[in-house]
Amino acid sequence: MAELFAAGVTTLDVLVIYSFLQVKKGKFILALWTSFLNMAFPFLGFITGELSAHIFTVWSSILSGVMLSLIGIHMLLQDNTSGSPSRLASPFIIAFAVSVDAFSVSVSFGMLQMDKMLFIAASGLFTFIFSYAALRIKGHFGLKNGRVLRTIAGLALLTLGILSCFS
Repeated sequence: MAELFAAGVTTLDVLVIYSFLQVKKGKFILALWTSFLNMAFPFLGFITGELSAHIFTVWSSILSGVMLSLIGIHMLLQDNTSGSPSRLASPFIIAFAVSVDAFSVSVSFGMLQMDKMLFIAASGLFTFIFSYAALRIKGHFGLKNGRVLRTIAGLALLTLGILSCFS
């Protein structure tokens, strides 16, 4: 069950970024591409995390906890001063950038020996749902900026990191 919660939390950034993205055509394809990337990067992250867990057997839960906590702190400290993501790059490049975050988080989850297939499947499903919903009904969220969702996701990752240090 922790895998489903973790997959939901780690895909909230897609909801935030895509709710501000200006895309006229190809919304379904963009959602599928993002979903694929959010399954491929966690798979690679899990492999890396599992290898790291074998190398650092004694320290793996502490290292993964520290990594999750640092990612959560990074999300909490992120500012909103950057320009609109839609003007910075192509939506498909943005999908790639959003999905890279999933790699670093899944390294920690691989070190914790979480269920890889459940996390990857849930991450892909949540990413598809969140990205397509954000692209289709983006004006109806009532979000001025993504700060609230980013804060919730950051606090959740920070909490997961702290709890994994003591498990």
